[in-house]
Amino acid sequence: MPDRRADPGYRALRHNGRPASRDFPVTDLQHALDLHRSGDLDAAEAAYRALLADNPVDADAHHLLGVLLHKRGIGADAEASIRHALELDPDCAQFHLSLGGVLMQQGRDADARASLERAVELDPNAPEAHALVGFAHARAGDMAAAEERFKIGRRAVADDPLLLLGLGNLYLAREQPDNALKFLARAAEQKPGDATIQFSLGRAFFEQGNFAFADKAFENALRLQPGLSRARLYRGRVSVREKRYADAQAIYEDLLARREQEFGATAGLGDVARHRGHVLRALKFYRRALALEPENPGAANACAWCLEQMGDLGGAADYLRGALERSPDAAWLRTPLSGLLDRLGRSEEAARVRAG
Repeated sequence: MPDRRADPGYRALRHNGRPASRDFPVTDLQHALDLHRSGDLDAAEAAYRALLADNPVDADAHHLLGVLLHKRGIGADAEASIRHALELDPDCAQFHLSLGGVLMQQGRDADARASLERAVELDPNAPEAHALVGFAHARAGDMAAAEERFKIGRRAVADDPLLLLGLGNLYLAREQPDNALKFLARAAEQKPGDATIQFSLGRAFFEQGNFAFADKAFENALRLQPGLSRARLYRGRVSVREKRYADAQAIYEDLLARREQEFGATAGLGDVARHRGHVLRALKFYRRALALEPENPGAANACAWCLEQMGDLGGAADYLRGALERSPDAAWLRTPLSGLLDRLGRSEEAARVRAG
């Protein structure tokens, strides 16, 4: 069975490591936790700090304050608070798990994995610990290790939504949306109020070509987390696929006004112009997008397509050649580049490009 101390609701009914009883005033901690869960973070933070002023060795209050600060994006203070909790109770799996989450948010993946692996050692049946270790492996590019960790976690809790999300995202990375949907749909059933799951579900529907369902999932994600700009960007892409170009343009322009998803929104405006038959206008936006991300092969390919439509085959070939020099792994660019070179009568050069 999982360590019951890993559950914050249970931990809130403890005081200095001892079970709650009438002799210990734990209702204040429970009240602070209730405020925290209700979303009243100002009141919850004040309650945690008042508790710690009265009892500086309350590990639970230090931990929950750290979780709250992490939610607020105050990473350094969150880390300090959780580390204080660990000094008081070094063998609590949940504390190590929370610290790992904070460190991952800061991009300190090696330190995060160490904390998460310690959480797994202390509680091998904690699905969230296995899930976060899997996400850490995925961020490091080791998809095989990530998949193994997700599957190990499912032996403890087969339908844990975080593990299902991890597996779904792996299949999305492998461009297998049908397989991704099997896990993401189940994750959404288990945790319908999770914006990240809804966003990944939308991506799977989008890659599958089911744009109506994709748009609904992105709408759900934005309802749950209005600041999720990637979901807004994908709604623009859905609008382009459904030929609702005015809607797409409005979404992309709004993102640029907010200074969010600037590369995607700029390239999206290029897509809108291209579908409307305005090739020169499309080229203008694609060039702006390429200036934002010079190593993005897709933006270079879009610029090349525009120049090809305008009859400038040499300029198009130059864009593709430059993109291959900057991104040698974008081997898919070799086919359009070699085709252009053949049309320019540069067959030997085309053959070298095809041969890599």
